[in-house]
Amino acid sequence: MPRALKNAEQGERTRAAILASAIELFGEKGYRATSVSQIAKRAGVVQSALHHHFGAKEQLLDAALKLHYPSSVARPDMQAVATGRTEFVDEMMEAARRNISDRHLVRFFSVMTGESLTREHPAHQFFVNRYDIARDGFTDAIAQAKSITNDTGRAQVSLLVSILFATSDGLQMQWLRNPSIDFVAGLERVAKMVGEGIQALRQR
Repeated sequence: MPRALKNAEQGERTRAAILASAIELFGEKGYRATSVSQIAKRAGVVQSALHHHFGAKEQLLDAALKLHYPSSVARPDMQAVATGRTEFVDEMMEAARRNISDRHLVRFFSVMTGESLTREHPAHQFFVNRYDIARDGFTDAIAQAKSITNDTGRAQVSLLVSILFATSDGLQMQWLRNPSIDFVAGLERVAKMVGEGIQALRQR
């Protein structure tokens, strides 16, 4: 194997190890209570290697967020919504099942979501944008599928979407505290209720 290729592969492995360690520690201790030295130690690298790949701790957090939570959020299929099918609920359930397979990642997301409520947190704007994009994207898709153009109707759709997101976030936190809670089943029940609420909108 050419040395340049070997070095590149080693660099990618090092980068992945640093990201994984940062996600674990940010989830366990929070962003501010986690030091660069702690991340480097868990990743099995020297601090200079961490700085080489990511610069400062803030850039490392940004890289971890963008890796697992891209800015684009999948929108529900408009035809499915319009005809009463619930593929978007099924897709959300599949995402929920994937999430609980990685407890470290769920904890990281939940802790960062809570911490970033403060404006000075480096992830504050990331989560503001993410929730706005997700809520607006779902609302636009559903409103378009149901030919809802008035402000009152859009507000009702947006509220239903917000309820669904809030349920997902809240159940994740309950599951982190008590793994016996069936996060997927709870989310599925509320998602179906929200789906029924969405379908009822076309009757008005």
